[in-house]
Amino acid sequence: MSRSRRLLRTCTPALERATGMRFVRDVHDGTIGDPEFARYLEFEAGFVDTAARLHGLAAWQAPHWRAVTRNAEALHGLTTEQTEYFTAARAAWPVAADVSEAARRAASVLSDYAVAVAEDGGYAAVTTVMFAAETLYLTWCTRTHRDGTPPAGPIADWVALHARDPFVSGVDALGAAVDELPADVPDGRLAAWFTGMLDAEITFHDAVYL
Repeated sequence: MSRSRRLLRTCTPALERATGMRFVRDVHDGTIGDPEFARYLEFEAGFVDTAARLHGLAAWQAPHWRAVTRNAEALHGLTTEQTEYFTAARAAWPVAADVSEAARRAASVLSDYAVAVAEDGGYAAVTTVMFAAETLYLTWCTRTHRDGTPPAGPIADWVALHARDPFVSGVDALGAAVDELPADVPDGRLAAWFTGMLDAEITFHDAVYL
């Protein structure tokens, strides 16, 4: 079994907990409210900025050229397709984001966690937390795109973006990068980073309801 597969198996309970969070259920069922999704657009655009910077750090610390290009490809997607999505979606959304201080603090947990882990564990940590975040989105968006009833427009577009290439290929590339991590980074540390990121994702998404 590959290292990424072993990591996913170990972290299955955490992934199931994250895919069951309220935001995922509401998007899947088409019951997400306009004010809540307005806040989500605000928060997620901020995390895209963090993710882009993390991939830049990983490219700098990458162990070989293919790892550099994998992170460059991810960075390109974040700064083009995803950035363009947020520009258009926020301009078209019918209500502005009304964000309380409590919600902003809760949403910041995700970037704060990812940056702290990156500062501690470098390339291996960035690879692992981004694998966690992107696996979460691939899982719930694929299910929602296949079986759910997300509202047409920006919400359904966002779900679809995470259920097709190049996003799917990007998650595969992160899994391959996890497989290549050196043995001196123990499995237990990878699992702690992975589950910690998923817990931060739950706090982040719950913030849209504050």
